[in-house]
Amino acid sequence: MELIIETRGGFNPDPAHDTIKGIVYKIFNDVPEDDPHRKRSMRGCFLLDTLNASPTIKNFKILDGIILERDDVIEIVKTESELLNKFVEFFTESDPDILIGYEIEMLSWGYLIERGYILNLNLIPLLSRVRISPKNKPEDGQPELTIPGRIILDFWRLLRHEIALQSYTFESIAYHVLHRRVPAFSFKTLTNWWNYPSGLYRNRVLRYYYDRIDSILEIIARLDLIGRTSELAKLFGIQFYEVLSRGSQFRVESMMLRLAKPQDYIAVSPSVQQRAKMRAPEFLPLIMEPESKFYVDPVIVLDFQSLYPSMIIAYNYCFSTCLGRVEHLGENVPFEFGATQLKIPRKYVKNLARKDLINISPCGVAYVKKSVREGILPRMLQEILDTRLMVKKSLKKNAGNKTLVKVLDARQLGLKLIANVTYGYTAANFSGRMPCIEVADSVVSKGRETLQRAINLVERTAEWGARVVYGDTDSLFVLIAGRSREEAFRIGAKIAEAVTEDNPSPVRLKLEKIFHPCILQTKKRYVGYMFESPEQVEPEYCAKGIETVRRDGCPAVSKMLEKCLKILFDTRDVSLVRQYVVRQFSKILTGRISIQDLTFAKEYRGASNYRPGACVPALELARKWVAQDKRSEPRRKERVPYVIINGPPGLPLIKLVRSPRELIADPSLRPNALYYITKVIIPPINRCFLLIGADVNNWFNEMPRKQYTSYQHNSSPVKGKKSTISQYFSTRNCVICSKQSKDGLCDSCLVKPQGTSAILHERIRVLEQNYFCVKKICELCCSASDKLMCISLDCPVYYKRVQVNKEIEQTPFFRELIAMLPCLDF
Repeated sequence: MELIIETRGGFNPDPAHDTIKGIVYKIFNDVPEDDPHRKRSMRGCFLLDTLNASPTIKNFKILDGIILERDDVIEIVKTESELLNKFVEFFTESDPDILIGYEIEMLSWGYLIERGYILNLNLIPLLSRVRISPKNKPEDGQPELTIPGRIILDFWRLLRHEIALQSYTFESIAYHVLHRRVPAFSFKTLTNWWNYPSGLYRNRVLRYYYDRIDSILEIIARLDLIGRTSELAKLFGIQFYEVLSRGSQFRVESMMLRLAKPQDYIAVSPSVQQRAKMRAPEFLPLIMEPESKFYVDPVIVLDFQSLYPSMIIAYNYCFSTCLGRVEHLGENVPFEFGATQLKIPRKYVKNLARKDLINISPCGVAYVKKSVREGILPRMLQEILDTRLMVKKSLKKNAGNKTLVKVLDARQLGLKLIANVTYGYTAANFSGRMPCIEVADSVVSKGRETLQRAINLVERTAEWGARVVYGDTDSLFVLIAGRSREEAFRIGAKIAEAVTEDNPSPVRLKLEKIFHPCILQTKKRYVGYMFESPEQVEPEYCAKGIETVRRDGCPAVSKMLEKCLKILFDTRDVSLVRQYVVRQFSKILTGRISIQDLTFAKEYRGASNYRPGACVPALELARKWVAQDKRSEPRRKERVPYVIINGPPGLPLIKLVRSPRELIADPSLRPNALYYITKVIIPPINRCFLLIGADVNNWFNEMPRKQYTSYQHNSSPVKGKKSTISQYFSTRNCVICSKQSKDGLCDSCLVKPQGTSAILHERIRVLEQNYFCVKKICELCCSASDKLMCISLDCPVYYKRVQVNKEIEQTPFFRELIAMLPCLDF
């Protein structure tokens, strides 16, 4: 659901002042397409208008400039209160289960309810499925919008956990999920279109909101959010909304207690004080420090399949099978066990020890073997892994049934997730429901021991000629020096088979991939060309932990670093990398790089979640925006874009932070090229290339500096505030050969009028061609040929349009120079 709101000036909508002019909706029913009783989807809107029109209009009719499509329904009302009441009647009749809005805090459902309070209408009881007494407006401290009996989904917050993006605006999500560009218009533009005297642009406003609600439902279908969440709810035995709002502990406990109840087990509930008194963890996963270098030989990557769940199953680690620490065995008094206490009779322990039915973990905690009692956790995990295996087999058999494939894929994903977080349930010693450090340490120490035994086996076997260069929790990086990639796959399969045989079931080591070549930087940071099978010809770029896959930098960093690494991996020629780097640095220095590539985006935590005096760019921008409009504060966890501009020496960096819109609107502002190159781009590239002895700092210091000149019309004054030296001191270079000149052309170019004229005409042609090509792209996207009002900061064409608009201003000056040339005789 989207709202058409009439805003004041250029401010964000405020329910205290701005009226709702229309409510645009779309209803999707999960029924077969040929269902005779209910339509699968229905779209329409409620509009506030004073026209003497029919209250209900359908099927390709025109209403004051609004052109409708088939089956769209528009209902016209006279007052805003009537608009809300009509919508409530329609809502009650439709009775939806799930309500979705792209932004429900400041817009959509939240704005609708807030506006209702202004009109003395409490919409929450009216929209609810449960009879509740009408109350006054809730206090500002209420954590989230809730309507009893309905599930409300804040769309952009939901997608934060689904896809990793630099920005979570609607335009960015639509591009990355649907692979198409959509325009973004300001509230001021939409209000002007809606209030246009002839109603010419109202159809454009409606089409804009219709496209948004259609795209939201298309994204949900593409990601299968509703179906997958429903399957996870059935799998975990919890409610639909709890899958989205609750953590992994809630899921584990839901499944664990269903197995524990038939065996008469009761889960303990330790208090906060009991958790605080529990022992601290004593064991950490085995994470080796890698041999940081550039590897040209194949590196085999082997991974233990579900290592921690396998440890729990293989060695029967559980709350219900633990006898306590070895130091407490045989004591007839209660002793410390996790956050509570445990008492094991001495006679029972002696009997188990005599029959060799006790299994002691590397951290010194004793457990009974499976023949005595099968633990709840091992049984649960074994059923999960067996079920997932059956589901994956069923996936292969039913590959042609798309609906069934989605259901089965959601189930196997849910089983994988629940298996991987079960260990965390036992180790959550801060806010855990039932933490037990004995069980958690046993799992980690046994996993560490298993990985260490695998490393020793690899390095002891001379036949393989292998050496472990890195190990991380459940994975091994094995270097095969002087061998081919085919041999690496063969040796990797032998290593995986030998290690699997050396461990009890279901512990299994599998060959995951071959890196050839690769760079191991530090712990959890590596990059290389990945081969997953001997038949694979073209490698796949794979990176973990470095700036190409992180979002704390600007896009220029990830693009340049990835390109540099690919050149190095493909050619092994550092000189080609240097040429590319110098060329990109030159673009940045001369201002020929897109502002989008220099834009950072950091999460905003909310004004109250920063310490006093914090110098955080997102907070600094939020304070500026709130000073102008209280409704413009970013949402909590929203990624706020910003750039760093030039400034006088000695000025703190926080004072150079600007929004990309400010940089585009003010021609006196320029990106701080030196900061971006020396502080943002060079350090991550150097972290990789210093390993082979190449220092990018030297490349930058040795490169020639070029000054980009923008030629303006003599009569056009400099707009905006002067803040750079180039705006105070003007120099004029020859537009042909860049020599010093007073009038734009040097003497040597003036004496060659034919060549000079041809070059100037060609430059004008290129500038005009670029301008009209970019303009055409924007016109097709915006479905408009008059004014291009799109302001999407996530569209590269928008930045290109800004750039060509500046460049096209040079053409009058070029035409003046052509007029200055001597007359040509033909």
